[in-house]
Amino acid sequence: MSSLSLKYLFKSMSFSFAKDIRNKTNKLKTYIWNGNKVYYRTGSSDMTLIYGILLKSKYKSEYFFPKQINPKVILDIGGNIGITSIYLASIFPEATIYTFEPFHDNFEILKKNTQQYSNIKVFNIGLGSKNGDFKVYLSDNPKNFGGVSFYPKIGGTKDESYIKCEVKNINEILKELNLNALDLIKIDTEGSEYDILYSLQSEILRDTSWITGELHGNQDFELLSYLNSLGFSISLNKEIDNRMCIFHAGKPEIISQLSRKEIKIL
Repeated sequence: MSSLSLKYLFKSMSFSFAKDIRNKTNKLKTYIWNGNKVYYRTGSSDMTLIYGILLKSKYKSEYFFPKQINPKVILDIGGNIGITSIYLASIFPEATIYTFEPFHDNFEILKKNTQQYSNIKVFNIGLGSKNGDFKVYLSDNPKNFGGVSFYPKIGGTKDESYIKCEVKNINEILKELNLNALDLIKIDTEGSEYDILYSLQSEILRDTSWITGELHGNQDFELLSYLNSLGFSISLNKEIDNRMCIFHAGKPEIISQLSRKEIKIL
């Protein structure tokens, strides 16, 4: 058994899950987490998400969400197969989570993964500045089902391989859902982060307590500068040779409540 498989075994306590990391068939299988089935495609990025978000400890998880946020309304923008949404549902059971995923294949698994959670609402659309059907380019890594992007020039996609996905203006969607306030936003949209958050009404964004997400090299610093101008404190963990990085944008009233250990994570 490889060192990678051993890591997955140690965290999952499941021989079948650990073996599936080397299974290239992309067969749909299940893993039991917190008593519920989690669906994933073998040998794919689905398993990386499960390991990085559900199986790692709170302080080593891919995303860190301080309990002090105590959110009532959460947007999960770029829901993929729903791993972050079910994680959020587990740590914030009183919140309602609105999850958006435009890629149909991912959305079908997202529906399966969230069907046990009454506080997760799922939508097979992308969010953006305008409505329409737009080309989404597939990842150049056959294992990466989450790497689909509207921006092929930033890298990591096949220029000739794409599908069309529906996108709706973020403000129109919030109005349809009767949402005039947000507490927490998680965003991972393969380069669309600036377009989405810059399009969101500044009054709503300014009153949001916390934003966590992944950046992909498309107007990243313009976005962070904009968030900073709205009163957010920015934390960024970026390696020079990697275009992708995790960021946190929090309001001072939340950050002031964090422990030293929590601040060190950011």
